[in-house]
Order: sequence, then C-alpha cells, then structure tokens
Amino acid sequence: MVAPIIGRGPDMTGRVNTGPAETKPAGRVAPEARVDKQASIRTPADAINVMRTRMEQRLQEAMGGQNKAVSGADKYAAQAQPPGASDVAGVILGFVQNRLQAEADAGADVEKLAGLLEQARAGIEQGYAEAREQIEALGMMNETLGTEIDKGFDLIQDGLLKFEEQFLGKEPAVDNPTETG
Repeated sequence: MVAPIIGRGPDMTGRVNTGPAETKPAGRVAPEARVDKQASIRTPADAINVMRTRMEQRLQEAMGGQNKAVSGADKYAAQAQPPGASDVAGVILGFVQNRLQAEADAGADVEKLAGLLEQARAGIEQGYAEAREQIEALGMMNETLGTEIDKGFDLIQDGLLKFEEQFLGKEPAVDNPTETG
C-alpha cells in the first residue's frame, strides 16, 4: 500500500490545494495512511523474506547479545531476487559464529558455549516453524519454495555441527545433531 502524499499539490481533479483546511501538518500521518508493520506476502519472494525475518527474530531472542538486525539482513531488501538458501544460511550462521567467537574471546567456558549453541538451535527451529506456518496459512507454499526452505535449514544445521567441533572441540554427532557427548 502506498501512503498518500500529504501537503500541498494537485488533488484528483487537478486543483491545487492551497488552503490551510486542505493540508495537514508535515509530521502527522492520517491513521488510514499508516502501513501495517507485518509483512505482506504476495509472492514466493515475499515468503522467503518473511521466513528469513522470522528466523532472525527468533535467533536473536534465543541468543541475545545484539539489539540490531542480524548482520547482512538489510542487503536483501534492495535485491530484485529473494535471498537463496545459502544466503539465508550464511547470514544466520554468521550471526551465530560472531556471537560464539565474542563469548570465546571473553573467556567463556565450554558449557556456556554449548548453551549458546543450543539456544541458537532452538531459535532457528522455532523461526523456521513459524515462517513455514505463516507461508502455508497464506497458501504460498509450493514444492519449489518448500525445497528451498529445507535446503537452507539443512545448511544451517551443517554449519552448527561445524561450530560444535570448532568451539566445543568435539566431533559432531551424525545421527542426532542435538546430542551432546
């Protein structure tokens, strides 16, 4: 939805609005002109962006540490094409790695790092579940989109297994990635 232009200018009949009764203060926006903050999903590209945003929100809630958006997330807004599975995975894994590295550099023990990894897993799983649910509820889910979402989730899970090895010094479990041992 496009918000109307507020202030002086031609109206629908071509007349120029010049009187004070026809203008509104520059800082005020009519309630009907406000855009809903929840993203509108009309295309598969919108669906992927909703999925990415939901995942990032849940991951930040789970891991904390930063109040701003996940690093690199804004670059997708300007792209004509939606982010692919590897793009989403790269952004999410970059956030997790930066958070783990910051904690490790600050002297965190293995237990704390393991806890952060578990929080990351929980946030990622919740974000993906919520995004899928929202996309399906809107009737936008199709085989191609589902495959792309699954691919991104798998890439993130593989990355988390590598972080277990890197930060916790243990070989990742193959059969059960959340198993600790």
